[in-house]
Amino acid sequence: MGIMNQMKEKFFAEGHTLPTCVNDGCTNKVQVREWKYWSFKSECSSCASARKKGLKRPGVTQHKKEYCENHDSHLGWKCPVSAFTVDQDGDIRGKLSEIDGLVEIWKTFQNSLDLDHLDGDHHNNNSENVKTYCKLCHGKKSLENGDCNSNKASTRKMV
Repeated sequence: MGIMNQMKEKFFAEGHTLPTCVNDGCTNKVQVREWKYWSFKSECSSCASARKKGLKRPGVTQHKKEYCENHDSHLGWKCPVSAFTVDQDGDIRGKLSEIDGLVEIWKTFQNSLDLDHLDGDHHNNNSENVKTYCKLCHGKKSLENGDCNSNKASTRKMV
């Protein structure tokens, strides 16, 4: 039996369950990124597929935003890719249409948004615990908070 199957069996044998999809109204279990490290995505395959295709699932509210939530500089620095404003309803407003070519560049960059688990627990998919950040803001936040520290306690199990 390969290491992936061993880790999958160990995960369930220890009484663990897969986290539920982060999206409100969805009760599906998340996608597995890699069994070796018990690494899971935040969404189920149905929600991820619908989001990537720009579709809505009936009764499900998509949590992942289409913009970096650090557009308001709440992390302590201005998001370098936020050339727009976001209103209280989460609608994008502002300068995207004023800068030639930026709309198309942003559409490509949107696929590079991450969901950050604020408490560091990747199994805690409560919507209050998850924020959408661009790769740059997520990376900087992770470095500043020590999220990349290999000595930090983690819920992931290594072999």
